Amino acid sequence: MKQLFFLPVLLLSIFYANAQTNRLVEEGIFKVNALLPGVSYEVGVGNKSTINMEAIIGFALRGATNTETQFGIYPGFAADFRNYINFERRLRKRKNISGNSGNYISFLNQFQFGTPLIGNLEYASDYYYNAALVYGLQRTYKKGFYFSLAFGPGIFINEFDKVTGILVDARLGWVIGGRK
Repeated sequence: MKQLFFLPVLLLSIFYANAQTNRLVEEGIFKVNALLPGVSYEVGVGNKSTINMEAIIGFALRGATNTETQFGIYPGFAADFRNYINFERRLRKRKNISGNSGNYISFLNQFQFGTPLIGNLEYASDYYYNAALVYGLQRTYKKGFYFSLAFGPGIFINEFDKVTGILVDARLGWVIGGRK
């Protein structure tokens, strides 16, 4: 019986101690992406670390003279673990860190289906997967506008091929619900 009581007390103590830490990242940020339409949620998991999860919609159009115009709308997902590396320096210079405005190193994963949800333009492969170790920056401004740019070496995989290269990922949009 004492063991059943001890476990919940221990877990509540850990959660209470974690809530009292001076976390530099936001607890949660909901963002709407305009450049590549979609939504993302970035949740703080440590003092300077977050997990960012995204659902995106890709669009492709193909057409030319004397050919049928084809289009497709493709679902995609992305997730990355971010470790922000310059919060202390930004604070010393009296710069903004709200909305997780800072530079980060991340392991980025992206997945997109090759079969469209809507439309008749099918890619050669049924899926596309990208994984990269990236250096990025994210800035959030007072009215909620944000941008993010990340780049780094990665691997690009589909059902036919594996290729290495440089991944460049750009986001532009708005934070919903404000910043701290």
